[in-house]
Amino acid sequence: MIHVLEQEGTISAKKWTFDDFYKATNAMASYLLSKGLKPKERVVLRLDNSPDFIVAFLGAIKMGAIPIPTSIMLKPAELDFIFKDSQASGLITTKDVWSHDVGPVVFMDEIRFSSFAPFLVLPTLMEDPAYWLYTSGTEGQPKGVIHAHRSILAHDERVLRWQSFQENDVVFNTSALNWSYALTGGLLDIWRFGGTSLVYNGSCRPDLLKKIVDEFGVSIFMSVPGIYRRLADYLEKDDSGFEPVRVCLCAGEKLPGEVREKFIKVTGTDIYEGLGMTEHSVYLVQPYGERIRDGSCGRPLFGTRIAILDEQLNELGPDCEGILASHKSCMGLMLGYHDAVGAGVSRPGFMGDWFLSGDVARYDEEGNFYFLGRRDDLITAGGYRISPLEVEAVLNTCPDVLESAVVGATLKEGKTIVKAYLVLKCMGQGNCTPTEKCVQSILDYAAQNLAKYKVPRDIVFVSELPKTHNGKIVRKTLTTNN
Repeated sequence: MIHVLEQEGTISAKKWTFDDFYKATNAMASYLLSKGLKPKERVVLRLDNSPDFIVAFLGAIKMGAIPIPTSIMLKPAELDFIFKDSQASGLITTKDVWSHDVGPVVFMDEIRFSSFAPFLVLPTLMEDPAYWLYTSGTEGQPKGVIHAHRSILAHDERVLRWQSFQENDVVFNTSALNWSYALTGGLLDIWRFGGTSLVYNGSCRPDLLKKIVDEFGVSIFMSVPGIYRRLADYLEKDDSGFEPVRVCLCAGEKLPGEVREKFIKVTGTDIYEGLGMTEHSVYLVQPYGERIRDGSCGRPLFGTRIAILDEQLNELGPDCEGILASHKSCMGLMLGYHDAVGAGVSRPGFMGDWFLSGDVARYDEEGNFYFLGRRDDLITAGGYRISPLEVEAVLNTCPDVLESAVVGATLKEGKTIVKAYLVLKCMGQGNCTPTEKCVQSILDYAAQNLAKYKVPRDIVFVSELPKTHNGKIVRKTLTTNN
Protein backbone atom coordinates (compact mmCIF):
# COMPACT_ATOMS: atom_id res chain seq x y z
CA MET A 1 0.00 0.00 0.00
CA ILE A 2 1.09 3.58 -0.68
CA HIS A 3 -0.04 6.09 1.94
CA VAL A 4 0.02 9.65 0.60
CA LEU A 5 -0.37 12.61 2.95
CA GLU A 6 -0.95 16.19 1.83
CA GLN A 7 -0.01 19.20 3.93
CA GLU A 8 -0.40 22.71 2.57
CA GLY A 9 -0.13 21.54 -1.01
CA THR A 10 2.92 19.33 -0.46
CA ILE A 11 2.56 15.55 -0.69
CA SER A 12 4.65 12.90 1.02
CA ALA A 13 4.33 9.13 0.91
CA LYS A 14 5.21 5.97 2.79
CA LYS A 15 4.93 2.43 1.50
CA TRP A 16 3.50 -0.39 3.62
CA THR A 17 3.97 -4.04 2.68
CA PHE A 18 1.59 -6.89 3.42
CA ASP A 19 4.08 -8.05 6.04
CA ASP A 20 3.94 -4.63 7.71
CA PHE A 21 0.18 -4.87 8.01
CA TYR A 22 0.28 -8.52 9.03
CA LYS A 23 2.42 -7.68 12.03
CA ALA A 24 0.62 -4.45 12.91
CA THR A 25 -2.88 -5.96 12.74
CA ASN A 26 -1.82 -8.95 14.84
CA ALA A 27 -0.43 -6.54 17.42
CA MET A 28 -3.64 -4.47 17.27
CA ALA A 29 -5.76 -7.57 17.88
CA SER A 30 -3.64 -8.46 20.93
CA TYR A 31 -3.84 -4.91 22.21
CA LEU A 32 -7.64 -4.75 21.94
CA LEU A 33 -7.96 -8.04 23.81
CA SER A 34 -5.66 -6.69 26.52
CA LYS A 35 -7.98 -3.70 26.87
CA GLY A 36 -10.96 -5.96 27.53
CA LEU A 37 -12.66 -5.90 24.12
CA LYS A 38 -14.40 -9.22 23.52
CA PRO A 39 -15.28 -11.12 20.33
CA LYS A 40 -18.63 -10.06 18.80
CA GLU A 41 -18.53 -6.68 20.58
CA ARG A 42 -18.72 -3.56 18.44
CA VAL A 43 -16.05 -0.88 18.33
CA VAL A 44 -16.48 2.48 16.57
CA LEU A 45 -13.64 3.81 14.38
CA ARG A 46 -13.17 7.56 14.05
CA LEU A 47 -10.05 7.64 11.88
CA ASP A 48 -9.04 9.39 8.68
CA ASN A 49 -7.58 7.76 5.57
CA SER A 50 -4.41 6.32 7.03
CA PRO A 51 -2.64 3.09 8.01
CA ASP A 52 -4.18 3.62 11.48
CA PHE A 53 -7.64 3.05 9.98
CA ILE A 54 -6.58 -0.17 8.27
CA VAL A 55 -4.71 -1.53 11.29
CA ALA A 56 -7.65 -0.79 13.61
CA PHE A 57 -10.25 -2.16 11.19
CA LEU A 58 -8.48 -5.45 10.42
CA GLY A 59 -7.05 -5.80 13.92
CA ALA A 60 -10.55 -5.67 15.39
CA ILE A 61 -11.81 -8.26 12.90
CA LYS A 62 -8.87 -10.56 13.64
CA MET A 63 -9.75 -10.76 17.33
CA GLY A 64 -13.43 -11.34 16.52
CA ALA A 65 -14.78 -7.87 17.27
CA ILE A 66 -16.90 -5.89 14.80
CA PRO A 67 -15.50 -2.53 13.64
CA ILE A 68 -17.83 0.32 12.68
CA PRO A 69 -16.05 2.92 10.51
CA THR A 70 -17.41 6.48 10.74
CA SER A 71 -16.58 9.77 9.08
CA ILE A 72 -14.28 12.15 10.95
CA MET A 73 -16.61 14.92 9.78
CA LEU A 74 -19.50 13.70 11.95
CA LYS A 75 -20.70 16.17 14.55
CA PRO A 76 -20.73 15.12 18.24
CA ALA A 77 -24.47 14.38 18.20
CA GLU A 78 -24.13 12.23 15.07
CA LEU A 79 -21.24 10.22 16.50
CA ASP A 80 -23.03 9.88 19.82
CA PHE A 81 -26.09 8.46 18.05
CA ILE A 82 -24.00 5.78 16.29
CA PHE A 83 -22.14 4.90 19.48
CA LYS A 84 -25.34 4.46 21.46
CA ASP A 85 -27.38 2.82 18.68
CA SER A 86 -24.69 0.22 18.02
CA GLN A 87 -24.17 -0.38 21.75
CA ALA A 88 -20.44 -0.19 21.04
CA SER A 89 -17.93 -1.16 23.69
CA GLY A 90 -15.37 1.45 22.72
CA LEU A 91 -14.02 4.03 20.30
CA ILE A 92 -10.74 3.92 18.38
CA THR A 93 -9.47 7.31 17.25
CA THR A 94 -6.50 9.66 17.28
CA LYS A 95 -6.11 12.78 19.37
CA ASP A 96 -6.26 15.13 16.40
CA VAL A 97 -9.78 14.02 15.36
CA TRP A 98 -11.24 13.19 18.79
CA SER A 99 -13.57 16.01 19.81
CA HIS A 100 -15.63 14.86 22.78
CA ASP A 101 -16.09 12.16 25.37
CA VAL A 102 -17.99 9.13 24.10
CA GLY A 103 -17.38 5.75 25.71
CA PRO A 104 -14.00 4.08 26.41
CA VAL A 105 -11.41 5.54 24.02
CA VAL A 106 -8.34 3.95 22.46
CA PHE A 107 -5.89 6.45 20.95
CA MET A 108 -3.95 4.96 18.05
CA ASP A 109 -1.14 7.48 18.54
CA GLU A 110 -0.49 6.18 22.07
CA ILE A 111 -0.09 2.50 21.16
CA ARG A 112 3.35 0.88 21.06
CA PHE A 113 2.80 -2.27 19.03
CA SER A 114 6.28 -3.73 19.53
CA SER A 115 5.36 -4.96 23.02
CA PHE A 116 2.72 -7.41 21.76
CA ALA A 117 3.32 -10.99 20.62
CA PRO A 118 1.95 -12.47 17.33
CA PHE A 119 -1.76 -13.20 17.34
CA LEU A 120 -3.52 -16.49 16.55
CA VAL A 121 -6.51 -15.65 14.37
CA LEU A 122 -9.58 -17.72 15.14
CA PRO A 123 -11.64 -19.12 12.23
CA THR A 124 -14.96 -17.44 11.38
CA LEU A 125 -18.02 -18.56 9.45
CA MET A 126 -19.05 -16.92 6.18
CA GLU A 127 -22.36 -15.80 7.71
CA ASP A 128 -20.76 -14.27 10.81
CA PRO A 129 -20.90 -10.45 11.04
CA ALA A 130 -17.59 -8.90 9.96
CA TYR A 131 -18.21 -5.15 10.11
CA TRP A 132 -20.97 -2.56 10.17
CA LEU A 133 -21.52 0.54 8.09
CA TYR A 134 -24.08 3.23 8.84
CA THR A 135 -26.29 4.60 6.08
CA SER A 136 -26.05 8.31 5.28
CA GLY A 137 -29.40 9.05 6.87
CA THR A 138 -30.96 10.62 3.76
CA GLU A 139 -34.24 8.88 4.63
CA GLY A 140 -34.21 9.62 8.38
CA GLN A 141 -31.94 8.36 11.12
CA PRO A 142 -28.87 6.41 9.92
CA LYS A 143 -29.24 2.64 10.09
CA GLY A 144 -26.55 0.15 11.08
CA VAL A 145 -25.87 -2.17 8.12
CA ILE A 146 -24.40 -5.54 9.12
CA HIS A 147 -22.07 -7.14 6.56
CA ALA A 148 -20.92 -10.76 6.71
CA HIS A 149 -17.45 -12.18 6.13
CA ARG A 150 -18.72 -13.66 2.85
CA SER A 151 -19.19 -10.19 1.35
CA ILE A 152 -15.60 -9.87 0.15
CA LEU A 153 -16.01 -12.97 -2.04
CA ALA A 154 -18.88 -11.27 -3.82
CA HIS A 155 -16.58 -8.52 -5.08
CA ASP A 156 -14.20 -10.74 -7.06
CA GLU A 157 -16.24 -10.43 -10.23
CA ARG A 158 -16.34 -6.65 -9.80
CA VAL A 159 -12.55 -6.46 -9.59
CA LEU A 160 -12.23 -8.38 -12.85
CA ARG A 161 -15.12 -6.97 -14.91
CA TRP A 162 -15.38 -3.38 -13.71
CA GLN A 163 -11.89 -2.55 -12.49
CA SER A 164 -10.23 -4.85 -15.03
CA PHE A 165 -7.51 -5.42 -12.46
CA GLN A 166 -4.05 -6.48 -13.62
CA GLU A 167 -1.12 -7.69 -11.53
CA ASN A 168 0.86 -4.43 -11.44
CA ASP A 169 -2.06 -2.01 -11.09
CA VAL A 170 -1.99 0.81 -8.54
CA VAL A 171 -5.57 1.62 -7.46
CA PHE A 172 -6.51 5.07 -6.15
CA ASN A 173 -9.98 5.74 -4.75
CA THR A 174 -10.32 9.40 -3.72
CA SER A 175 -13.12 8.75 -1.21
CA ALA A 176 -13.01 8.17 2.55
CA LEU A 177 -12.41 4.62 3.79
CA ASN A 178 -15.53 4.72 5.96
CA TRP A 179 -17.52 4.54 2.69
CA SER A 180 -18.04 1.06 1.19
CA TYR A 181 -17.01 2.30 -2.28
CA ALA A 182 -13.49 3.07 -1.02
CA LEU A 183 -13.20 0.45 1.72
CA THR A 184 -13.97 -2.46 -0.58
CA GLY A 185 -13.28 -1.32 -4.15
CA GLY A 186 -10.28 0.80 -3.27
CA LEU A 187 -8.63 -1.36 -0.62
CA LEU A 188 -9.87 -4.77 0.58
CA ASP A 189 -10.83 -6.15 -2.85
CA ILE A 190 -7.52 -5.10 -4.36
CA TRP A 191 -5.51 -6.62 -1.52
CA ARG A 192 -7.38 -9.89 -2.01
CA PHE A 193 -5.82 -9.98 -5.49
CA GLY A 194 -2.39 -9.00 -4.17
CA GLY A 195 -2.54 -5.51 -5.64
CA THR A 196 -1.37 -2.08 -4.53
CA SER A 197 -3.79 0.44 -3.07
CA LEU A 198 -3.04 4.12 -2.76
CA VAL A 199 -4.66 5.61 0.36
CA TYR A 200 -4.78 9.39 0.35
CA ASN A 201 -5.41 11.87 3.14
CA GLY A 202 -5.61 15.39 1.82
CA SER A 203 -7.34 17.90 -0.43
CA CYS A 204 -8.95 16.70 -3.63
CA ARG A 205 -7.77 19.69 -5.61
CA PRO A 206 -7.37 18.54 -9.21
CA ASP A 207 -3.74 19.68 -9.43
CA LEU A 208 -2.85 17.54 -6.40
CA LEU A 209 -4.73 14.52 -7.74
CA LYS A 210 -2.92 14.88 -11.07
CA LYS A 211 0.42 15.08 -9.25
CA ILE A 212 -0.36 11.92 -7.26
CA VAL A 213 -1.40 10.02 -10.41
CA ASP A 214 1.83 10.97 -12.15
CA GLU A 215 4.20 10.44 -9.22
CA PHE A 216 2.89 7.05 -8.09
CA GLY A 217 1.87 5.52 -11.39
CA VAL A 218 -1.85 5.21 -10.65
CA SER A 219 -3.44 2.95 -13.26
CA ILE A 220 -6.99 2.57 -11.85
CA PHE A 221 -8.61 5.81 -10.70
CA MET A 222 -11.90 5.73 -8.75
CA SER A 223 -13.84 8.85 -7.80
CA VAL A 224 -17.20 10.65 -7.81
CA PRO A 225 -18.87 12.95 -10.39
CA GLY A 226 -17.93 16.23 -8.68
CA ILE A 227 -14.23 15.41 -8.76
CA TYR A 228 -14.36 14.25 -12.38
CA ARG A 229 -16.00 17.57 -13.26
CA ARG A 230 -13.19 19.56 -11.62
CA LEU A 231 -10.53 17.29 -13.13
CA ALA A 232 -11.94 17.75 -16.62
CA ASP A 233 -11.86 21.54 -16.25
CA TYR A 234 -8.30 21.46 -14.89
CA LEU A 235 -6.92 19.00 -17.44
CA GLU A 236 -8.46 21.00 -20.28
CA LYS A 237 -6.24 23.94 -19.27
CA ASP A 238 -3.25 21.85 -18.14
CA ASP A 239 -3.18 19.93 -21.42
CA SER A 240 -0.95 17.16 -20.03
CA GLY A 241 -3.36 14.23 -20.19
CA PHE A 242 -4.16 11.75 -17.44
CA GLU A 243 -1.54 9.07 -17.93
CA PRO A 244 -0.69 6.47 -16.65
CA VAL A 245 -4.37 5.92 -15.75
CA ARG A 246 -5.84 3.03 -17.73
CA VAL A 247 -9.26 2.66 -16.03
CA CYS A 248 -11.50 5.41 -14.63
CA LEU A 249 -14.47 4.42 -12.46
CA CYS A 250 -17.29 6.46 -10.94
CA ALA A 251 -19.96 5.83 -8.28
CA GLY A 252 -21.93 7.68 -5.61
CA GLU A 253 -24.12 9.76 -7.94
CA LYS A 254 -25.14 9.62 -11.58
CA LEU A 255 -22.32 10.94 -13.78
CA PRO A 256 -23.64 13.80 -15.97
CA GLY A 257 -23.23 13.10 -19.65
CA GLU A 258 -21.45 16.38 -20.35
CA VAL A 259 -18.83 15.58 -17.68
CA ARG A 260 -18.09 12.21 -19.27
CA GLU A 261 -17.88 13.76 -22.74
CA LYS A 262 -15.53 16.52 -21.63
CA PHE A 263 -13.32 14.10 -19.69
CA ILE A 264 -13.03 11.81 -22.69
CA LYS A 265 -12.23 14.80 -24.91
CA VAL A 266 -9.37 16.06 -22.74
CA THR A 267 -7.93 12.70 -21.62
CA GLY A 268 -8.97 10.13 -24.22
CA THR A 269 -10.14 7.89 -21.34
CA ASP A 270 -13.75 6.86 -20.73
CA ILE A 271 -15.38 6.65 -17.29
CA TYR A 272 -17.21 3.46 -16.30
CA GLU A 273 -20.00 3.85 -13.76
CA GLY A 274 -21.26 1.59 -11.02
CA LEU A 275 -24.41 1.68 -8.90
CA GLY A 276 -24.48 0.48 -5.34
CA MET A 277 -25.66 1.20 -1.83
CA THR A 278 -24.41 0.75 1.70
CA GLU A 279 -26.44 -2.44 1.96
CA HIS A 280 -24.94 -4.03 -1.16
CA SER A 281 -21.88 -1.98 -2.18
CA VAL A 282 -21.52 -1.59 -6.00
CA TYR A 283 -23.44 -4.38 -7.77
CA LEU A 284 -24.44 -2.91 -11.14
CA VAL A 285 -21.46 -1.96 -13.32
CA GLN A 286 -20.57 -0.81 -16.80
CA PRO A 287 -18.01 -3.51 -17.68
CA TYR A 288 -14.64 -2.09 -18.62
CA GLY A 289 -13.96 -2.10 -22.34
CA GLU A 290 -17.58 -2.64 -23.39
CA ARG A 291 -19.73 -0.04 -25.11
CA ILE A 292 -21.52 2.20 -22.62
CA ARG A 293 -25.23 2.67 -23.25
CA ASP A 294 -26.31 6.27 -22.77
CA GLY A 295 -27.93 6.71 -19.37
CA SER A 296 -27.31 3.13 -18.22
CA CYS A 297 -25.81 2.46 -14.78
CA GLY A 298 -24.63 -0.97 -15.89
CA ARG A 299 -25.45 -4.65 -15.66
CA PRO A 300 -25.62 -7.06 -12.71
CA LEU A 301 -22.37 -8.70 -11.73
CA PHE A 302 -22.10 -12.40 -12.50
CA GLY A 303 -23.49 -14.43 -9.60
CA THR A 304 -25.98 -11.78 -8.51
CA ARG A 305 -29.69 -11.86 -9.15
CA ILE A 306 -31.03 -8.35 -9.68
CA ALA A 307 -34.59 -7.69 -10.80
CA ILE A 308 -37.25 -5.04 -11.33
CA LEU A 309 -40.36 -5.76 -9.26
CA ASP A 310 -43.86 -4.36 -9.06
CA GLU A 311 -45.56 -3.62 -5.73
CA GLN A 312 -46.72 -7.26 -5.49
CA LEU A 313 -43.11 -8.48 -5.91
CA ASN A 314 -43.70 -9.83 -9.41
CA GLU A 315 -40.66 -9.67 -11.68
CA LEU A 316 -41.13 -7.23 -14.54
CA GLY A 317 -39.77 -7.51 -18.06
CA PRO A 318 -37.67 -5.16 -20.17
CA ASP A 319 -38.58 -1.45 -20.28
CA CYS A 320 -40.96 -1.73 -17.31
CA GLU A 321 -40.43 0.78 -14.52
CA GLY A 322 -40.40 -0.70 -11.02
CA ILE A 323 -38.51 -1.34 -7.78
CA LEU A 324 -34.84 -2.26 -8.09
CA ALA A 325 -34.36 -5.39 -5.97
CA SER A 326 -31.59 -7.83 -4.97
CA HIS A 327 -32.28 -11.50 -4.31
CA LYS A 328 -31.36 -12.74 -0.85
CA SER A 329 -28.90 -15.18 -2.46
CA CYS A 330 -26.53 -12.32 -3.43
CA MET A 331 -23.33 -12.86 -1.45
CA GLY A 332 -22.53 -9.16 -1.21
CA LEU A 333 -25.90 -8.27 0.29
CA MET A 334 -26.00 -7.32 3.96
CA LEU A 335 -27.21 -9.70 6.67
CA GLY A 336 -29.66 -7.03 7.74
CA TYR A 337 -30.00 -3.86 9.79
CA HIS A 338 -29.14 -3.58 13.45
CA ASP A 339 -32.20 -3.82 15.67
CA ALA A 340 -31.31 -1.50 18.55
CA VAL A 341 -34.29 -2.64 20.61
CA GLY A 342 -33.65 -6.35 20.26
CA ALA A 343 -29.87 -5.90 19.96
CA GLY A 344 -29.87 -8.24 16.98
CA VAL A 345 -30.41 -8.32 13.23
CA SER A 346 -33.65 -7.00 11.77
CA ARG A 347 -34.75 -7.35 8.16
CA PRO A 348 -36.74 -4.29 7.11
CA GLY A 349 -36.46 -3.88 3.36
CA PHE A 350 -36.57 -7.65 2.87
CA MET A 351 -39.83 -8.96 1.47
CA GLY A 352 -40.06 -12.63 0.61
CA ASP A 353 -36.86 -13.57 -1.20
CA TRP A 354 -35.98 -9.98 -2.10
CA PHE A 355 -34.33 -6.91 -0.65
CA LEU A 356 -36.06 -3.80 -1.99
CA SER A 357 -33.52 -1.07 -2.58
CA GLY A 358 -35.89 1.89 -2.52
CA ASP A 359 -34.68 2.81 -6.01
CA VAL A 360 -36.81 2.97 -9.14
CA ALA A 361 -35.24 1.56 -12.30
CA ARG A 362 -35.81 -0.37 -15.51
CA TYR A 363 -33.70 -2.51 -17.84
CA ASP A 364 -33.59 -2.95 -21.59
CA GLU A 365 -33.59 -6.02 -23.83
CA GLU A 366 -29.81 -6.34 -23.53
CA GLY A 367 -29.88 -6.34 -19.72
CA ASN A 368 -28.63 -2.79 -19.19
CA PHE A 369 -30.20 -1.17 -16.13
CA TYR A 370 -31.29 2.48 -15.92
CA PHE A 371 -31.58 4.23 -12.56
CA LEU A 372 -34.61 6.55 -12.41
CA GLY A 373 -34.30 7.81 -8.84
CA ARG A 374 -35.30 7.03 -5.29
CA ARG A 375 -38.89 5.92 -4.81
CA ASP A 376 -39.38 8.76 -2.33
CA ASP A 377 -37.76 11.27 -4.72
CA LEU A 378 -40.10 10.67 -7.67
CA ILE A 379 -42.33 13.63 -8.37
CA THR A 380 -46.00 13.29 -9.25
CA ALA A 381 -47.10 16.50 -10.98
CA GLY A 382 -50.00 17.02 -13.32
CA GLY A 383 -50.73 13.31 -13.23
CA TYR A 384 -47.24 12.46 -14.47
CA ARG A 385 -44.47 10.62 -12.61
CA ILE A 386 -41.20 12.50 -13.08
CA SER A 387 -37.67 11.41 -12.24
CA PRO A 388 -35.68 14.33 -10.78
CA LEU A 389 -32.50 12.78 -12.22
CA GLU A 390 -33.84 13.15 -15.75
CA VAL A 391 -34.59 16.84 -15.24
CA GLU A 392 -31.27 17.44 -13.49
CA ALA A 393 -29.38 15.78 -16.34
CA VAL A 394 -30.79 18.38 -18.75
CA LEU A 395 -30.33 21.36 -16.42
CA ASN A 396 -26.71 20.39 -15.79
CA THR A 397 -25.97 20.76 -19.52
CA CYS A 398 -27.27 24.34 -19.54
CA PRO A 399 -24.30 26.67 -20.21
CA ASP A 400 -24.91 28.75 -17.06
CA VAL A 401 -25.56 25.88 -14.63
CA LEU A 402 -22.88 24.16 -12.54
CA GLU A 403 -25.18 21.65 -10.80
CA SER A 404 -28.82 21.23 -9.89
CA ALA A 405 -31.26 19.43 -7.62
CA VAL A 406 -34.90 18.92 -8.53
CA VAL A 407 -37.76 18.21 -6.12
CA GLY A 408 -41.53 18.31 -6.02
CA ALA A 409 -43.02 21.36 -4.29
CA THR A 410 -46.58 21.11 -2.99
CA LEU A 411 -48.43 24.40 -3.46
CA LYS A 412 -51.69 23.09 -2.05
CA GLU A 413 -53.39 19.76 -1.62
CA GLY A 414 -53.38 17.96 -4.95
CA LYS A 415 -51.14 20.56 -6.60
CA THR A 416 -47.43 19.74 -6.98
CA ILE A 417 -44.94 21.44 -9.28
CA VAL A 418 -41.39 20.69 -10.38
CA LYS A 419 -38.96 22.94 -8.51
CA ALA A 420 -35.25 23.30 -9.31
CA TYR A 421 -32.42 24.46 -7.06
CA LEU A 422 -29.49 25.67 -9.15
CA VAL A 423 -25.86 26.52 -8.53
CA LEU A 424 -24.60 28.78 -11.31
CA LYS A 425 -21.07 28.55 -12.68
CA CYS A 426 -20.49 32.24 -11.98
CA MET A 427 -21.23 31.82 -8.27
CA GLY A 428 -17.69 30.67 -7.62
CA GLN A 429 -16.34 33.79 -9.31
CA GLY A 430 -18.14 36.47 -7.28
CA ASN A 431 -20.45 39.24 -8.56
CA CYS A 432 -23.10 36.76 -9.62
CA THR A 433 -26.65 38.06 -9.37
CA PRO A 434 -29.19 36.01 -11.36
CA THR A 435 -31.42 38.22 -13.49
CA GLU A 436 -34.87 37.61 -14.93
CA LYS A 437 -33.16 37.17 -18.29
CA CYS A 438 -30.94 34.45 -16.81
CA VAL A 439 -33.96 32.65 -15.33
CA GLN A 440 -35.83 32.83 -18.62
CA SER A 441 -32.81 31.57 -20.52
CA ILE A 442 -32.61 28.50 -18.28
CA LEU A 443 -36.33 27.83 -18.55
CA ASP A 444 -36.17 28.17 -22.34
CA TYR A 445 -33.28 25.70 -22.42
CA ALA A 446 -35.26 23.24 -20.29
CA ALA A 447 -38.32 23.64 -22.52
CA GLN A 448 -36.23 22.84 -25.59
CA ASN A 449 -34.92 19.62 -24.08
CA LEU A 450 -37.72 18.32 -21.83
CA ALA A 451 -41.37 17.44 -22.19
CA LYS A 452 -43.56 20.31 -21.05
CA TYR A 453 -44.67 18.58 -17.83
CA LYS A 454 -41.03 18.06 -16.78
CA VAL A 455 -39.98 21.70 -17.10
CA PRO A 456 -39.44 23.37 -13.67
CA ARG A 457 -42.16 25.80 -12.67
CA ASP A 458 -40.00 27.40 -10.02
CA ILE A 459 -36.25 28.05 -9.81
CA VAL A 460 -34.22 28.89 -6.72
CA PHE A 461 -30.56 29.89 -6.91
CA VAL A 462 -28.28 28.66 -4.13
CA SER A 463 -24.55 28.85 -3.46
CA GLU A 464 -24.35 25.10 -2.80
CA LEU A 465 -26.58 22.03 -2.59
CA PRO A 466 -27.08 20.04 0.62
CA LYS A 467 -25.02 16.85 0.43
CA THR A 468 -24.01 13.92 2.59
CA HIS A 469 -20.42 13.35 3.63
CA ASN A 470 -20.10 11.14 0.55
CA GLY A 471 -21.24 13.88 -1.81
CA LYS A 472 -24.80 12.68 -2.46
CA ILE A 473 -27.49 15.33 -2.83
CA VAL A 474 -29.98 15.31 0.06
CA ARG A 475 -33.20 16.18 -1.74
CA LYS A 476 -35.19 15.57 1.43
CA THR A 477 -33.67 18.73 2.93
CA LEU A 478 -34.83 20.76 -0.06
CA THR A 479 -38.31 19.22 0.06
CA THR A 480 -38.62 20.04 3.77
CA ASN A 481 -37.68 23.67 3.10
CA ASN A 482 -40.33 24.13 0.37
